[in-house]
Amino acid sequence: MRRPRILAISEIPTPYRLPLYRALAARDDLDLEVVFCAAEQPDRPWHLGDELAGVPHRVLRNIPLRLRPRTSGFVYEVNPEIFGVLHDARPDLLVIGGYAVFAEQAAIGFARAHGIPYVLHSESHLLKPRPAAVRAAKRALLPGIISGAAAGLAVGSPAARYLAAYGLHPGRIRIFPNTIDVARYRADAAAARARAVDIRRARGLPERYHLYAGRLVEVKGIRDFLQARALLGSAAPPAVVAGEGPLAPEVAESNGVLPVGFQQRERLVELFALAEATVVPSLSEPWGVVVNEALACGTPVIASDAVGAAEDLIRDGVNGRIYPAGDVRALAEALCMPQLSAAAHGRIERWTYDFAVEQFVEAVGIALGG
Repeated sequence: MRRPRILAISEIPTPYRLPLYRALAARDDLDLEVVFCAAEQPDRPWHLGDELAGVPHRVLRNIPLRLRPRTSGFVYEVNPEIFGVLHDARPDLLVIGGYAVFAEQAAIGFARAHGIPYVLHSESHLLKPRPAAVRAAKRALLPGIISGAAAGLAVGSPAARYLAAYGLHPGRIRIFPNTIDVARYRADAAAARARAVDIRRARGLPERYHLYAGRLVEVKGIRDFLQARALLGSAAPPAVVAGEGPLAPEVAESNGVLPVGFQQRERLVELFALAEATVVPSLSEPWGVVVNEALACGTPVIASDAVGAAEDLIRDGVNGRIYPAGDVRALAEALCMPQLSAAAHGRIERWTYDFAVEQFVEAVGIALGG
């Protein structure tokens, strides 16, 4: 029996998605190729050359347009060659990573014009407040796009509700989580804790600290974190901030904050492992893989309720805290609550690559009528 030819359209390679693509490409029952709209974006300096090697893929030539303020981190890639790629590939199924950029929009149009089923892979959710005009535009435009999908892949429960709200039947939606190698993170974190004294000395880390790991942009809530610490004054534990971005000067000028810049995975695991808690104060966050990483390392997470991962992975008061996004005082209170424990990994244990692959295969079966 011929394997279904599947073409996946994705914005850029990401370290948490590539292992899933490798696992899917290794299956005997799928013929998968991934088309990336760009090799990278300037504010996501991942080193992914080796990880890309096992993924059948191509990277489209692109014209990057920044249609939103620079602090949003969003880049609209225009990829004229996507039409030729779609025509030559002759896919049985398209898996499209949304509808926000040119290649994704072109793929949806191509699928409709040629009667090819498509699966929408969504990170969007309804947790983010939107202006009335945006909500009205979504109500007018999205039902046709989303309900026309043969199936949906949602990164978590909030994203699944989003797809259902715009017309995709819940029975056609599967969870395709943004995740990590949980066992590897846990083992590496245990090794880091065994070398805690040496790591603290070598990296100049305080004995206890809160960790922020992410881009230093407004939407990530880094200013809320700094303001919450200011409210606590001397009661705030020291903070380590791992990341780069336009707000780096403000971070560097804050009392009790140690900026360490962008960190690759190996060094970041050390920071997670030795932190008292990881803080994810985003004002808007489709998912937030940093939540997966921290919990897998056994570190509690304090996150805003705008973080998509919070609902699925954080048990409030057990392995973390969830507070209202943008509420600096509530964040300050969460920062000084008694120490929590993520020793019982709970939900993160099941949020694995194997689970994601199973869900992807189920969605393919639904889309192709299996």
